[in-house]
Amino acid sequence: MSRARPGLLAGALLAALLAALLACAPAPRAQTIVFWQFWSADVVAPLLAGFEREHPGWKVRMEQLTWQSGLEKITAAVASGNVPDLCEMGSTWMPRMLASGQLADWSAGVSDLRPTLRGWELCATGGRAYGIPWLMGTRALFYNKTLFARAGLDSTRPPETWEELRDAAAAIQRLGGEVRGFGVQAGERYVLFKKFMPFAWGNGGRILSDDLSAAEFDSPRNVEALEFYLSLRQSGMLERQDMLDRAFKEGRLGLEVSGAWLFRSIAREAPGLRYGVALVPRPERERGFHASFAGGEVLVSFAAAKQPRAALELARYLARPENARALAAAAMSVQPASLGADTSAYYRDRPNEQLMIRQFETAVPTPNHPAWVDMEAAIEDEVEQALYGKKSAARAVADAQRRLAELVAKQ
Repeated sequence: MSRARPGLLAGALLAALLAALLACAPAPRAQTIVFWQFWSADVVAPLLAGFEREHPGWKVRMEQLTWQSGLEKITAAVASGNVPDLCEMGSTWMPRMLASGQLADWSAGVSDLRPTLRGWELCATGGRAYGIPWLMGTRALFYNKTLFARAGLDSTRPPETWEELRDAAAAIQRLGGEVRGFGVQAGERYVLFKKFMPFAWGNGGRILSDDLSAAEFDSPRNVEALEFYLSLRQSGMLERQDMLDRAFKEGRLGLEVSGAWLFRSIAREAPGLRYGVALVPRPERERGFHASFAGGEVLVSFAAAKQPRAALELARYLARPENARALAAAAMSVQPASLGADTSAYYRDRPNEQLMIRQFETAVPTPNHPAWVDMEAAIEDEVEQALYGKKSAARAVADAQRRLAELVAKQ
């Protein structure tokens, strides 16, 4: 019988001991990406699970924000330096964040995505990109085909011009009873601006100069647009967004400018409603354009983030066309930022939702001015004064100009 050499025996014992220790040792902890976002867990969790499968060793800790308090929480996090790695940001909040200097510069990491996504103006300034456009939102004209037919209108031809919109609203208003022609937006923060400005933009109106150094709101074009918007009160109802949407779903409202969230609630609450969607009317067939508000959800990170590379990797994953499409299909309130999304099978089978993507082509983003939130409030305040008959259209526009100029001067 051969005898084992002492050195070999000691090595074997050491190897067995190390193996036993390794077997008892805890598994390496996964690295965590902190992601703040606004969607319900059932909508976004499947996407995050897919990311984790593709990236073993990484876990995403999701925290759901609300639109009512989200900006306040994000602002407080930036001030304290205790920021998430990745954050979903509403586009109208971006000007303030861009001015803060606290966002991570992703220019080098997203250069290959530039030709594939729309909405870069929402998260870029000075030629640098400080985020990735993820999901887009706009407003379009919804119209009730049944009420069109009852009013003697062609339900296959939605209004294309201001005059056609006013005439259609008046014809439906004449049906009487509880039926109203057009839904005029009452004063409501973050909403009224998006309803009035499409008519101003489509008429050639402006808010600020291209270099953001001067207010250019007081113009005949903006006055004309506001006078037109005020004229729609004669053939409509003046209400908040949720009340207008409810009246439309109940078949009591002929036309309104609304967003993609209406598709989801119509399918749930009024599946038999006969309706169509069209571009926001332009001033005349040969003048102006079918403007609307261009907004969306942007993915950003911060200079103080603990996992900057992983944050960019997660953002790129979420912005993939198939992932953004999956979220948009589940949410039924937004559309993907990816170019060509309207050619996918999902949108080909849903022409009304496809129309929302067409509206993006002539939608206008808000200026990336650091005082934008206050500027939007000033415009809404003055338009509301005119809506309730407290000021003329010309006076409201002039007063908005003065307030905008003051905000520009403070910068």
